[in-house]
Amino acid sequence: MSSKTDKYTSFGVSLEHVRNVWETKVIKCMDKVLPDYPEFDYCSICIQDVYALAMNQLNPKYIQQGTVMIKKEYSDDDFRDALALAVEKVIKKPNHD
Repeated sequence: MSSKTDKYTSFGVSLEHVRNVWETKVIKCMDKVLPDYPEFDYCSICIQDVYALAMNQLNPKYIQQGTVMIKKEYSDDDFRDALALAVEKVIKKPNHD
Protein backbone atom coordinates (compact mmCIF):
# COMPACT_ATOMS: atom_id res chain seq x y z
CA MET A 1 0.00 0.00 0.00
CA SER A 2 1.45 3.35 -0.97
CA SER A 3 1.45 6.31 1.36
CA LYS A 4 0.06 9.75 0.54
CA THR A 5 3.63 10.98 0.10
CA ASP A 6 4.29 8.24 -2.47
CA LYS A 7 1.31 9.42 -4.53
CA TYR A 8 2.99 12.81 -4.93
CA THR A 9 6.48 11.56 -5.71
CA SER A 10 8.06 11.11 -9.11
CA PHE A 11 11.65 9.96 -9.65
CA GLY A 12 12.26 10.45 -5.92
CA VAL A 13 11.13 14.09 -6.00
CA SER A 14 8.25 15.12 -3.75
CA LEU A 15 5.59 17.12 -5.57
CA GLU A 16 3.27 17.55 -2.58
CA HIS A 17 4.25 21.21 -2.17
CA VAL A 18 3.22 22.16 -5.70
CA ARG A 19 -0.01 24.06 -5.03
CA ASN A 20 -2.63 26.10 -6.80
CA VAL A 21 -1.94 29.66 -5.62
CA TRP A 22 -5.65 30.44 -5.35
CA GLU A 23 -6.32 27.82 -2.66
CA THR A 24 -5.48 29.94 0.38
CA LYS A 25 -7.01 33.08 -1.14
CA VAL A 26 -10.32 31.29 -1.71
CA ILE A 27 -10.28 29.82 1.81
CA LYS A 28 -9.65 33.24 3.39
CA CYS A 29 -12.35 34.81 1.24
CA MET A 30 -14.82 32.07 2.25
CA ASP A 31 -14.56 33.31 5.84
CA LYS A 32 -15.78 36.71 4.65
CA VAL A 33 -18.41 35.61 2.13
CA LEU A 34 -20.22 32.74 3.85
CA PRO A 35 -21.64 34.87 6.70
CA ASP A 36 -23.51 36.88 4.05
CA TYR A 37 -25.69 33.79 3.48
CA PRO A 38 -27.70 33.05 6.64
CA GLU A 39 -29.41 30.10 4.93
CA PHE A 40 -26.07 28.34 4.37
CA ASP A 41 -25.82 25.33 6.70
CA TYR A 42 -22.02 25.18 7.26
CA CYS A 43 -21.86 21.38 7.13
CA SER A 44 -18.53 19.95 5.99
CA ILE A 45 -19.98 18.68 2.69
CA CYS A 46 -21.40 22.08 1.75
CA ILE A 47 -18.22 23.92 2.74
CA GLN A 48 -16.15 21.54 0.63
CA ASP A 49 -18.59 21.86 -2.29
CA VAL A 50 -18.41 25.66 -2.17
CA TYR A 51 -14.62 25.50 -2.10
CA ALA A 52 -14.44 23.07 -5.04
CA LEU A 53 -17.00 24.96 -7.12
CA ALA A 54 -15.28 28.29 -6.54
CA MET A 55 -11.84 26.85 -7.36
CA ASN A 56 -13.22 25.36 -10.58
CA GLN A 57 -14.30 28.83 -11.72
CA LEU A 58 -10.75 30.16 -11.51
CA ASN A 59 -7.99 29.37 -13.97
CA PRO A 60 -5.51 27.20 -12.09
CA LYS A 61 -2.06 28.58 -11.40
CA TYR A 62 0.32 26.08 -9.86
CA ILE A 63 3.59 27.02 -8.22
CA GLN A 64 6.25 25.14 -6.34
CA GLN A 65 7.30 25.97 -2.80
CA GLY A 66 9.37 29.14 -2.63
CA THR A 67 8.03 30.67 -5.84
CA VAL A 68 7.27 34.36 -5.72
CA MET A 69 4.18 35.39 -7.67
CA ILE A 70 4.48 38.87 -9.13
CA LYS A 71 1.42 39.20 -11.38
CA LYS A 72 -1.98 39.19 -9.70
CA GLU A 73 -4.56 37.71 -12.08
CA TYR A 74 -7.69 38.08 -9.96
CA SER A 75 -9.08 40.85 -7.80
CA ASP A 76 -10.74 40.32 -4.43
CA ASP A 77 -14.06 40.92 -6.20
CA ASP A 78 -13.30 38.05 -8.59
CA PHE A 79 -12.84 35.69 -5.64
CA ARG A 80 -16.03 36.97 -3.98
CA ASP A 81 -17.98 36.54 -7.22
CA ALA A 82 -16.73 32.96 -7.68
CA LEU A 83 -17.66 32.16 -4.09
CA ALA A 84 -21.07 33.83 -4.34
CA LEU A 85 -21.95 31.71 -7.37
CA ALA A 86 -20.73 28.59 -5.60
CA VAL A 87 -22.66 29.32 -2.39
CA GLU A 88 -25.85 30.01 -4.31
CA LYS A 89 -25.50 26.71 -6.22
CA VAL A 90 -24.93 24.76 -3.02
CA ILE A 91 -27.85 26.42 -1.23
CA LYS A 92 -30.17 25.63 -4.16
CA LYS A 93 -29.01 22.03 -4.49
CA PRO A 94 -27.04 20.73 -1.50
CA ASN A 95 -25.17 17.47 -1.92
CA HIS A 96 -27.08 15.89 0.98
CA ASP A 97 -30.61 15.52 2.40
